Amino acid sequence: MNNKKILIIQTAFLGDVILALPMVQTLEKLSPDFEIDFLCIPDTAPVLENHPDINKIIQYDKKGADKLDKFIEILSEICEEEYDIVICPHRSFRSALLTYYSEAKIRVGFDRNSLSVLLTNKVKYIQDKHEILRNIELVKVVPGIEYDENKVSLKPNLYPAQNDIDFVNHLFNKSNLITFAPCSKWFTKQLTLDKSNEIVQKLILEGYNIALIGGKDDINYCEELENQINEDSLVNLSGKLTPLQSYVVITKSKALITVDSASQHLGAASDTPIILIYGSTNSSFGFYPLTSKHIIIENNTLSCRPCTNHGRDKCPLGHFKCIVDLKAGDFAVELEKLV
Repeated sequence: MNNKKILIIQTAFLGDVILALPMVQTLEKLSPDFEIDFLCIPDTAPVLENHPDINKIIQYDKKGADKLDKFIEILSEICEEEYDIVICPHRSFRSALLTYYSEAKIRVGFDRNSLSVLLTNKVKYIQDKHEILRNIELVKVVPGIEYDENKVSLKPNLYPAQNDIDFVNHLFNKSNLITFAPCSKWFTKQLTLDKSNEIVQKLILEGYNIALIGGKDDINYCEELENQINEDSLVNLSGKLTPLQSYVVITKSKALITVDSASQHLGAASDTPIILIYGSTNSSFGFYPLTSKHIIIENNTLSCRPCTNHGRDKCPLGHFKCIVDLKAGDFAVELEKLV
């Protein structure tokens, strides 16, 4: 095959980047001579560090007032690389423009791409198919690839450095550990503080230690929860870790309890058993631990669920029963099944 240089464009959230890794890994297995670069935003780039199947990580900062200048700058960098193939699982307008103007002869994406008419190879976006499997469909239409199901990689592989492992080990050393990730960028996907308090208190009574993880946007929430709990059994690591360091914490745990956020995908990459909490979303959108042992906790009595495929800033009906009505005792019961 003559096409050697590939660019993957995924400038969405951290979870989306993690779920694109099986596509990278599969491409490498199918054609080891490929040189695969990955374009993402600065916030998500650290999770790709040390990955042996990625040649170069290109960071595209979409924020700020000078958006046009940044777009032109990153497009110039893409064109200088002279990619043979650009694969774009992201469906945004900017990503679509970068794909088209990359000057790559082969441009692959979903039919829901904002500029799908400009793609050379399109794949139907099937909503209820897992995101990893959707992305693998993009690999199948790359011209010249001899697709082999036996070489498909379904689990994202992450590669923390030794200093990441050492950093986590220096932060704490607790046994019987559960990692807890209650926060999301979307209000209707995360737990209320009261619900998190109930769950953590119940787990501590059951003899577990809790590692609380979250990003910089979750610091205030997690500090408030820490103050409410006020127990040595809870270690608040929110805002203190990179994604790969959070991954290390999860690997040290008996299980991960998480809402529908990037943390569940870090957990799936670690093979740690997962309790996944759905609020306004559910598994029908293709975001759940595909390859890991897991149990889903959700309120199936509500006709209003799912109310969104992404998350909302508030409950449209004002009651937020999809989270409020969850029972803390159920988590301890389901946890025993997993561990």
